Amino acid sequence: MNFNRIKIIHNPKSGFIKNPRIIRKVVEYILADAPFRYDYFETQYKGHAHEMAGKAQEEGYDAVVAIGGDGTANEVASALLNTPVVMGLVPIGSGNGLARGLGIPVSVRRSVRLLLDGQVRAIDAGRIAHRNFFVTTGMGFDALIGKLFDDRSLRGPLPYFYIGVREFFFYQPEVFTLQFDGRSIRKPALLVTIANTQQWGNSVIVAPNARPDDGLLDVCIIHSVGIFTALYHFPKLFTGKIDRIRHYEHYQTKALRIIRQKPGPFHVDGEPDETGQSVDITVSHKALKIIVP
Repeated sequence: MNFNRIKIIHNPKSGFIKNPRIIRKVVEYILADAPFRYDYFETQYKGHAHEMAGKAQEEGYDAVVAIGGDGTANEVASALLNTPVVMGLVPIGSGNGLARGLGIPVSVRRSVRLLLDGQVRAIDAGRIAHRNFFVTTGMGFDALIGKLFDDRSLRGPLPYFYIGVREFFFYQPEVFTLQFDGRSIRKPALLVTIANTQQWGNSVIVAPNARPDDGLLDVCIIHSVGIFTALYHFPKLFTGKIDRIRHYEHYQTKALRIIRQKPGPFHVDGEPDETGQSVDITVSHKALKIIVP
């Protein structure tokens, strides 16, 4: 990698370190003798990272580094799609699904050091409705939990797990119709996840077969199950064996349409959003250049 100028964009509201100056000092220490010039910015509002990253190419930057969670990473990556500008990622969020899916260390020091000794990899980008995704998108139970989790001030896996168990008892599964490759599948499902990488985040592997640069979307369907069945199989989400249970279906495709019973929530890389009854999902092959180990 040969960079001349790098723009670093830090979301100071991401992560558990509440003093953003601590992270900046680590970055400055690691890059003290870097062979490139860098400029450091902090976001002021939602969408600000996307705005700043979108100006990087015309400003003469070779790379843009996102310091934040999957939401910040999504904003920056979306702005850099199909451009020569390379993305770097310093994951400090609660899930860090993109970093984990690409083998980027969940450590400020080690991930910053990748700017010096990493390599550039081209990965795919998914598109659902008006949003891009690089980790997963989905509808059903996980989208509802993501929406409720987003409204809370507490972050991390424990509050997420608590909300999931609480809501499981009251959740009414939707019936989804999936249309792709000339077939139509109608399923009552707990959730439908479309994956570009293997996991949601926090090492929860929902799509063990997903590869971020194969030009395919992994369609994962988990059927409606009872609470005891769900708890019994839950550990398999951490071992990469969830695809071995009979309540799980998996397909691969380049594009699909999902028709649901009524408008409702969906998520992109963990960020909640709303969609209508019908939504199209596509993939762009190797549309983003990103620094990895």
